[in-house]
Amino acid sequence: MLKTYTYFVKRFLVPHLGLLGIVFLTGIVAAAASGMGVPMMVKFVFPLVFRSESGDTPEILEYAPSLAEWDHLSLLLAACAMLPLVFVVRGFAMWLNAVMVNLLGLRILETLRMAVFQRVQELPIAFLHHRRKGDVVSRIAADTANVQTILSNVANDLVKQPITALCALAAFVWLLIMSGNGLLFFVNLVFIGLAAWPIIVFGKRIAKKALRAQEGLGELNTAVQQNLETQREVRAYAMEEREIRTFSQVSLRYCTNYVKLIKYQKALVPVMETVTAVALAFLMVSGRLCGMSLTDFMAMAGALFFAFDALKRAGNAFNRFNEAQGSLHRLAEILNEPNSIPEPENPRQLPDGGLQGALDFHHVSFTFEDGHAVLHDIDLSIPPGQIVGLVGPSGAGKTTFANLIPRFYDTTQGAVEADGINVRELNSHDLRSQLAYVGQQALLFSGTIRQNIALGKPGATDAEIEAAAHAAGVDAFAANLPDGLDTVLGQGGAGISGGQRQRVAIARAFVKDAPILILDEATASLDAEGEHAIQQSLERLAQGRTTLIVAHRFSTIRMAHRILVFDHGCIIADGPHDSLYATCPLYKELYDRQGV
Repeated sequence: MLKTYTYFVKRFLVPHLGLLGIVFLTGIVAAAASGMGVPMMVKFVFPLVFRSESGDTPEILEYAPSLAEWDHLSLLLAACAMLPLVFVVRGFAMWLNAVMVNLLGLRILETLRMAVFQRVQELPIAFLHHRRKGDVVSRIAADTANVQTILSNVANDLVKQPITALCALAAFVWLLIMSGNGLLFFVNLVFIGLAAWPIIVFGKRIAKKALRAQEGLGELNTAVQQNLETQREVRAYAMEEREIRTFSQVSLRYCTNYVKLIKYQKALVPVMETVTAVALAFLMVSGRLCGMSLTDFMAMAGALFFAFDALKRAGNAFNRFNEAQGSLHRLAEILNEPNSIPEPENPRQLPDGGLQGALDFHHVSFTFEDGHAVLHDIDLSIPPGQIVGLVGPSGAGKTTFANLIPRFYDTTQGAVEADGINVRELNSHDLRSQLAYVGQQALLFSGTIRQNIALGKPGATDAEIEAAAHAAGVDAFAANLPDGLDTVLGQGGAGISGGQRQRVAIARAFVKDAPILILDEATASLDAEGEHAIQQSLERLAQGRTTLIVAHRFSTIRMAHRILVFDHGCIIADGPHDSLYATCPLYKELYDRQGV
């Protein structure tokens, strides 16, 4: 865990050293005013106000003889003014310290949350395939917020309380030495050790329980997200009771782990208060036996109380900080996740005018991290402007083959080239700027139809957007909407049908006008009538572009110049429809089965 702390300190705390310095400075002032100021007031100032009947000279006049020349009223007023002065300094320092700590926490939160979110954008798609989305969301939202809350709530005490305890102990030692009872300090070291023991022991256990609680929260978020995304299936198959039971079990595990966390959090206070009470009682008895004066006892008891109270608060803060270890660990997993598809150190520039669309696969193989081999020694060339259909049984490697071009995955062996340039040598942003993609599920973003189309080409003019909408047939249904292309859609494109969302996705590809086009089951979720209508838009979109069509429905590859037949990660046949139908048994079987 030390390595994790070091990483977070260097990356997220060091850039804010100025603020951190103010936090420490104000913490020291507040701590000194509390731990030393109050005991010294009791020791030296109170005797000036409440003169003993025996007429003994207050100690402060012995240390500052010039004060003895003051008249009684002036001395009394000065003494009375000291108390509010100490508390004004203490209060202002505490206020400024709290403000600076919260500001520091918010800045760290913003930097941390953006770093985690940015890292998720940089990591390959395979990273998300191996993790539950709800857990990733929990890490970005809940874990970063947990770290910020703990920083804001406890960082103040982590700085101020240890300093308060040290100042109070320093005052206590000095007062004991001045009273001639310095040996009592060594006896009180036993109580200080007793106070530190539960802080250390409880802290370790809290760190473990906090990690389990945060993991449970991730499971809870995953269960909720999965349920909301599958509501039609849940209700269609009468799975409501099953989902309720599953959620109840996940919730119960989370609550059980959280109760265990709270148990250790709250145990520190009674333990520390017991140690404090025993220490004060010992001081009272020993002080009485040693002939200690009431003023000395009150000053030393005040210093000792401030020391143990500060230790108790520091212990609580330390334990809350240990609670953040779970969140820090979960965030570090994302931030330190190695990127299996790194950007090239010296990326090659795209040719003037962009790519032409020539694709070459040189003995390409691909295996997932779990050892599952998907593609085996594929070697072929696709000239610019050729429309290529990819067919074969489910799991044969069609989609993975297409995903190697935009580097959603990287080859395990071999190389993929675009216009003779290895795609690994291109910046991923430059590479993907030359590709348009239309998937099976047209996932739109919240906003207007116009804004969703414009995502294909940031800065596109209204004329370009409207031309793309017309080419994809979006204007045909948008004319019947209240605000046409400016109609606002809900999350995921809510407000229009699946076929209409697919047309918007196609319009997005039109406006991008990229030389390479990937259609991944672009009509698989549509009925026959909707597929026929959208097929015409896809044919217009594919003209003049190097196009890869991943298809289970053979009707979608009628426009293909060439068809690749995949089976168990290999291309077993390559050619036009007539040739494949006559020579490839698998292709003939798949084609006849659909009765195209």
